Amino acid sequence: MKKRIEIVVLTVFLLVVASCQTEEEDTFQDELLVENNEDVKILEDIDDFDFRKSSAFLHCSRDPFPQGYRVLYYTNSPTCEPNYSILYLGLYNAAIIVPIGQPIINNAGAGCDDNYCIWIVGNNFEPNAYVDIRTTTGSSIIGTYRGSNRVQYVNSQGQDVITLRLNSALERNEFANRGLRIWVVNPEARKWGDGRTVRRPYTPGDSDPIDPDECNPICP
Repeated sequence: MKKRIEIVVLTVFLLVVASCQTEEEDTFQDELLVENNEDVKILEDIDDFDFRKSSAFLHCSRDPFPQGYRVLYYTNSPTCEPNYSILYLGLYNAAIIVPIGQPIINNAGAGCDDNYCIWIVGNNFEPNAYVDIRTTTGSSIIGTYRGSNRVQYVNSQGQDVITLRLNSALERNEFANRGLRIWVVNPEARKWGDGRTVRRPYTPGDSDPIDPDECNPICP
């Protein structure tokens, strides 16, 4: 009888430990989703979202989260069966998710007082997106800007922005003469935006003036 009681107690203990581990894993998954999506919002009424006008779709919290996607909104949906042990943020049974996909460069140009910085405006940049730089005549990467070597943020229009200062003499020389070819890379999706040529415009006081009208200073 005593041994039977010990077996029952041990079984209950193991079940409690297992349930705690599951809860910790779910919480960790939610923390990761929030960390990677600082601009995530809560959608109180799912009927307010028009799926026909975007590439987003509804993802139920009970299902494994697909790779290559990010959360746009957390919400509750009657189409997702309730599973109270797996809820986003402990409250929401669904999320509206969108593919991370390919970054899109809408515009780019020279910046800073000396025009040796590059600014890039676009959409669909991953939070850890980086910039590869090539010359206009070669295929080798001559510079990569990631982490603290570039600044990334979302502007007031909701567009993704990356700014960087050219580090090497080779990059600055090419930038001031033939221009540089830039790519924004999304490392998680393993996709990159089409290369775009950016050229430094003439700055008063330069010993070798450059005609700023050829690319204004942006080439397609």
